Amino acid sequence: MAGMATVSFVYFDIIFDCSTFPGGLLSYFRNLLGSREMRILILGLDGAGKTTILYRLQVGEVVTTIPTIGFNVEQVTYKNLKFQVWDLGGQTSIRPYWRCYYSNTDAIIYVVDSADKDRIGISKDELIYMLRVSILLCC
Repeated sequence: MAGMATVSFVYFDIIFDCSTFPGGLLSYFRNLLGSREMRILILGLDGAGKTTILYRLQVGEVVTTIPTIGFNVEQVTYKNLKFQVWDLGGQTSIRPYWRCYYSNTDAIIYVVDSADKDRIGISKDELIYMLRVSILLCC
């Protein structure tokens, strides 16, 4: 249907030999990450679905959202892991400030609206720029 966006979620599993860890892999990660809150940024162009993903992760359902001016911050808990998730606005005037949030970030989720064919090139350029800047800030 025209005007409708589809939000897909992709989950990744880490697979390696867990026999080297006493108590198994799951307990290793619980001990390693369980008491630490991880910081995640959700980035992408305006209207890409960042806020929808944030609240889907937090409350488990899709909620009606309005455009984000600035940012939204929510704590998301999965089992015993806690994530501080920052949803940064994607408007042209806000994107230059994304780099101010890169420090102490454990992961970045970059959201692309595949139905927005007119701006897919802009989204690609912003992703490449974000990766270049984040690499420079880490060194």
